[in-house]
Amino acid sequence: MSVRETIFAAIEAALGPTGAIEIERMPSSDPASFPALHIMDDGQGQLEGEAGATRYGMAISIEGYVEGSGGSAMHTALNTLHAATVSAVIGLIPTVTVIEDIQEGDLRTAVAPLASAARLAFSQDFTITFATRRGQP
Repeated sequence: MSVRETIFAAIEAALGPTGAIEIERMPSSDPASFPALHIMDDGQGQLEGEAGATRYGMAISIEGYVEGSGGSAMHTALNTLHAATVSAVIGLIPTVTVIEDIQEGDLRTAVAPLASAARLAFSQDFTITFATRRGQP
């Protein structure tokens, strides 16, 4: 298993306790069940290379979705899902040995005004730093 796959599998597993009913990596459609978390692979870049090793910064975003009757109760549900998501991802630092660091990036929120039910969403960016043997990302 590649280092990237190890990290994505760990993220999927860590998100289980967040209370999301649907957790999907690189989904091809909108959520079918709520609350939902979608893990998006936003690529990676080389941070530095040295003899035999390369360090990368992998960009991911996690999209969270809640559905309800609207208003502050739904916003509270979105904030709760967001907090559980950030806690789960940052919590991977000491438990997944290939991960050197995880930085929390931007948070964006959205309302789905034309959906069949009231829905709110967030997208949270992360940068995950990891190192591999040269040529084995």
